[in-house]
Formats: sequence, C-alpha cells, structure tokens
Amino acid sequence: MSDQGGPEDLEAVRAEVDRLKDEVEKLEARPKKRARLRKVFAVVFVVIAVLAASAITPGLWARRTVYETKRYIAVVGPLASDPAIQEALARELTQAVFTAVDIQSKVQAAIAQRAPKLEFIAGPVTTSLQGFVQDQVQKLFASDQFQQFWINANTLLQQQVVAVLDGKSEAVTVQGNQVVFNYLPLLNDALAQLSGTLSTILNRQITLPTITPDTVPSQAVASLETALGVSLPPTFGSVTLFQGDELTSVQNAVSIFNKTLILAIVVFILSVALALVLSTNRRRTLLQLLTALIVVVVLERRFAIAQASNVVSMVKPENQAAVQAIIGAFLSSLLLATKRILWVLFVVLIVAVVTAPYPWAVRARAWVRDVGRAGVGAVRGAEIGPAAAWVGQHRDALMLAGAVVAAIVLLFASISLGWFLVLAVVLVLYELALYRIAAASRVDTAEVGI
Repeated sequence: MSDQGGPEDLEAVRAEVDRLKDEVEKLEARPKKRARLRKVFAVVFVVIAVLAASAITPGLWARRTVYETKRYIAVVGPLASDPAIQEALARELTQAVFTAVDIQSKVQAAIAQRAPKLEFIAGPVTTSLQGFVQDQVQKLFASDQFQQFWINANTLLQQQVVAVLDGKSEAVTVQGNQVVFNYLPLLNDALAQLSGTLSTILNRQITLPTITPDTVPSQAVASLETALGVSLPPTFGSVTLFQGDELTSVQNAVSIFNKTLILAIVVFILSVALALVLSTNRRRTLLQLLTALIVVVVLERRFAIAQASNVVSMVKPENQAAVQAIIGAFLSSLLLATKRILWVLFVVLIVAVVTAPYPWAVRARAWVRDVGRAGVGAVRGAEIGPAAAWVGQHRDALMLAGAVVAAIVLLFASISLGWFLVLAVVLVLYELALYRIAAASRVDTAEVGI
C-alpha cells in the first residue's frame, strides 16, 4: 500500500510551480527590458551626435577659413577686383586723407588770399576735388599693383591675427590700449594721387616718403607729417582689431572655442558609435541619424543666409554693396562646404536605403540586376529577363526622359565645360544602352514567338 500525499504536499507543489513560472517570466522580461533600454540610449546618443554636429559644421568652417592662409586668401582675394569694394575703399581712404590734411580749410585759405569774394565756393570746390581724387584712387585700386597689394596685405593680416589670437606673437602693432592693423602704405598711394593738388594748395612741393608694409607705423606717420606739414593722429592709417584690455578675453574665447570644437568632434564620433552599437536596428538608427544631420545642415544654411541679409541691412546705404560682397564671399565659402556635406550625407543615405532588406528595395535591386544583365546580354547574346523586356517596351519614353533630365540640368545648373562633357558622355551611354537592351528584347521576344 503506497503513501498518498496530503493537502500540504499538493499546496507545496503548486507553490513551487508558481515560483518557477515567476522565474521564467522574469527571465523572459530581462531581454525585453534590455532591448527597451538599448533603444532609449540609442535615441539619446543620436540626439547628442546631432547637437555636436550642429556645432562642428560652422566651427570647422570658421576655423579653416580663419586659420588656413590659403583658404582665407581664396575667399578674400577675389574681393580686390569687386567694383563695390574698390569704390568703398576709394571713398573711405579719400575721406580719411581730406579729413586728416584738412583740405577744405586750406582751399578756403588759398581762395581767401587770392580772391576773398569767392571764399564761399571753398566747400563746393573741396567736394569736387574730393570726387576727382576718389576717382583717381579708384583707378589705382583697379590696377594689378593694388591686386597684389591686397593679397600681400591680407596674407600678412591673417597670419598676424592668428598669431595674436593664439597668444604666440605680437606681430600686430599695439598702439596705446588698441591692437591695430596698419594700412598706411595704401593711404600713401592715395596721397600720391593728391600730391600735385596739395603742392598747389600748400604753395610748396610735396614729396611723399616711401612707406612699405615693413615700415614702423609711428615712423611712417612722422614722415607723412613732415612731408605734408600737418599734424596727424597717432592712429592715422590704421584700423583697430581689438582693444588692448580686451585682448586677453578674446584670446581666452578663441582657446575655449578651439577646445570645444575638438570636444564636439570627439563627442560626435563616440555618440555615433555608441548609438549604432546599442541600437536593436542599426540601419534604422543610421537612417534617423542621417536624416537629422541633413535637416540640421539645411537649417544652418538658411540661418546663415538670413543673418547675412540682416548684417547688410545694418550698415550705411553707401557701404551696403561692399559689405554684401564681403559677406557674400564668406557665405559662398560656407554654402559650398555645407553643400559638400549634404552630398555626402545624401549618398550615404541612399546607399543605406537601397541596400536595406525592405521588399521594395529587394525588388528594385533585382530589377537593376536584371537590366544590368540585359545590357551585358545585349552584347553577349544572353537571355533577356522581364525587367529588360519592360525597358524594351518603354524605350522611347525612357530615352526622352533621359534627354529631359539632361536638359533640366543644363538649364538650371551652372556647370563647367568638363562637367558638360561628362554629362554628354553619360547621356550618350544611357541612350545607347536603352537602344541595345530594347533591340535585344525584341529579338528575344521574336525567338520565343517562333
């Protein structure tokens, strides 16, 4: 006779079963919980990567444009031949010369000495004289001599400013509590256009000194004072770059900017890597990241364009054309850099999409392979697939579409002769491939009918 378990044993078995069920449920819940956490952290790192990228794009552009001499000159070099820049420089330099030398007072004194009754025409005569001198100076700025001076001056300026910002040099002149850039050689050339007139007004021969970019500014100003017989301000022929008492703050800001840029690059790389590693669907995460980066770059482009317009509207009307040219040069450089970034992002995005296991992508790849084999088969006599047969049936429409696309590119895109030849070759190859595939598909269809 066997022993039979009592109610207590039955309850114990049930409790054990329930305990095992709970353990199983906990074990099954752990992977789901980990998957949810991975998704959350993947999204967080995608957001961090996008925020870092929003600082990297303009930061790298600004650093490369300011710190690399060749890139800086490539941006500002062509400005020397811009008529608006030449006109603004001629106007400002002529005004500086007339104010410093006080031409109107000297004209008025000369007229008062020779024809006192005509003293009232001193103002109009000075204005006409200033216009004449400005025209002559503007012709100087249109010369090859000025083009070379502009390149040399901006090369020196860029190197000096970078050295000062990095705290490695004091090449830029410090006058009082200001850090200034010397453009006295340019002013001296402007005065040369006025030397004959000044000699007549001052009733003595004016012989201007030789001033080069290497001349010490204080010595150059003293030489001009002696030649002109006037007192000039110490900062004559110079433009303030930084206030001396603010230079340390500017240098610290530049140092922080450089370090922050490096940190942003490191954070971006790590965030992208962690987002892809933690993601449960890496392709989807990559597509989300690429889409967000494209949106950020597009927004930065629109913001830069809007800010450029605002800056131009804030300056004097007579200087707006020159400022527009300067900002346009830097803006074009930024837009070109972001355009290249967008192309890279779009290419990666397209590759990620077309290589995905989506049903439509799989069918599209199969269709492309079929058409590719048909193109080879048109030469080698291989069998024609259904995709090639479809191409053959729609040959005329496809050939017309190719020609229309090429025409649109030529109509709306500004391309060089080299790219025009590339486009022409691609179009010819495209049309020829369609023709051969269609011909092969008709032959294959005829053989099947036989």
